[in-house]
Amino acid sequence: MSPPRQRLHLGSLPTMMTTPMAGPLACQTPMIENPNVNPLFESVRQAMGLNTAITEEIPVRLPKGFSVDTIRHHLPSWLVAAVDEDHGKTKLAEAFQKVEVNEQKRLALLMLPQAMRAGRTIGYSIGAGIEKGLKNRYNNIWPYDHSRVRIGECAANSDDYINASFVNPPFGKKSYIATQGPLPQTFLDFWKVAWEQDARVIVMLTRELEMGRLKCHQYWPTKEAPLMDLDGMIQLRFVSESIADPSSPSVLVRHMVLRHCGRNDERTIAQIQYSGWPDFGVPQTPIDVLRVVDLANRFNEEKPTRPMIVHCSAGCGRTGAFCAIDSVLNEYQHNPEGLQRFANGPAPPPSVTLYQPSSLERSVLEELRARPAANVNERVHSLMGSHQRHGSSGGGSNSNSNNSGGGHGQDALSGGAGSLQEDGRLQQRRDVIFETVSVFREQRMSMVQTLRQYVFCYEAIFWQLAIELTKDTTNKVEIPPPETPNDGPHSGAAGSTLSRANAPITTTDSEISFFG
Repeated sequence: MSPPRQRLHLGSLPTMMTTPMAGPLACQTPMIENPNVNPLFESVRQAMGLNTAITEEIPVRLPKGFSVDTIRHHLPSWLVAAVDEDHGKTKLAEAFQKVEVNEQKRLALLMLPQAMRAGRTIGYSIGAGIEKGLKNRYNNIWPYDHSRVRIGECAANSDDYINASFVNPPFGKKSYIATQGPLPQTFLDFWKVAWEQDARVIVMLTRELEMGRLKCHQYWPTKEAPLMDLDGMIQLRFVSESIADPSSPSVLVRHMVLRHCGRNDERTIAQIQYSGWPDFGVPQTPIDVLRVVDLANRFNEEKPTRPMIVHCSAGCGRTGAFCAIDSVLNEYQHNPEGLQRFANGPAPPPSVTLYQPSSLERSVLEELRARPAANVNERVHSLMGSHQRHGSSGGGSNSNSNNSGGGHGQDALSGGAGSLQEDGRLQQRRDVIFETVSVFREQRMSMVQTLRQYVFCYEAIFWQLAIELTKDTTNKVEIPPPETPNDGPHSGAAGSTLSRANAPITTTDSEISFFG
């Protein structure tokens, strides 16, 4: 009899780090202790294992001394419901929980056993992101194949992969490219995408270093190093760098010239970097974010349909919140009637149709659900839930169902049917922010990653509408003085800029993750 095999213990996962072959400047990726564990399976399992129960409720912060009643009759019903002092924070928490649960179901479909996938087309896949792992800043954020950006001009020894996704709201003509903070080995890919997609505006929502961690490498030229050459194909030339406004010292604007050497052509690029959005938190107030929104659209006004490139570190949390805020505000400004029709119309079809499990598959899933989730496989299936049979991850045909599958369905905040309320305002069917975030989650995982970021989207919309609606009155919104960016994860005690019982926002330990 052979002696028992001894397991070699390599240490705890958080401390086991390895440097990828791409070089010492690349992002570190946690090692998997057991080489037989599929890293895809493990990462998805961890994401699915997150607790989606409502453990925290966060109110919408209002400008100091400002009363909602001042503009209540001019606000959409979904926004009035969100800022309601008694019930708003609960409704927002419930809505975000639906967003999270729907994403868990999509991840569960990714992990279906191969036998269940035979002959089926699953609407969500991340094969390219897994295969090209060294191009990813993080090992748990991948673009979906159906919405990923593909590089058109590829050399013989390269491929079309970049960790970037096309993101489009469910209304209007705005479009975005949501991407991770570029790595040195992806600088050329990043600028190829900027050229091929004719993007002229880049919004950067992170510092290079945050909390002692490298969040984004410097992929642009500087005054000290004014010329950046990338493999003789792309060249960047520094033009200028300045603070956008003395009242917003956290907002930098850089201009540079992007030149395609093979085509002897060049374009001017505007990069807006906002460093006041703390890692894992939210800004003190939405004011600077609203200024970034305004700047980005002014630089892009020559052709507004051009996609904006937006990134933070992972390209999902802060990136998703910015895209949601910008798309809703842009539609309010340029097409309020269209946004009204969207809010009161029937639920749109899902952007990706997921298959319906067969009766045999459903019985297997139900059997697994009935058992304790004792191992990973059972945990995967137990999270799929009975709603999947009705397409709650985006594939159902019943648009009137009460689930929010794939980001659609009945309004998560104000389940009205487009009828007039007592005060004459139209009770809208759907919450525009909820619908937008849900659709973004179908296009890129973890967009608007935390409840805190989700609530911040409502704050930004409310503050902007309040500013616009009161600018010619005596009850103007008080604009707080600029804040020095905070290096820590907390959004800080903002009592000087918040109203009444809306408590200052802090960040809980449970929200700290590897996402940017």
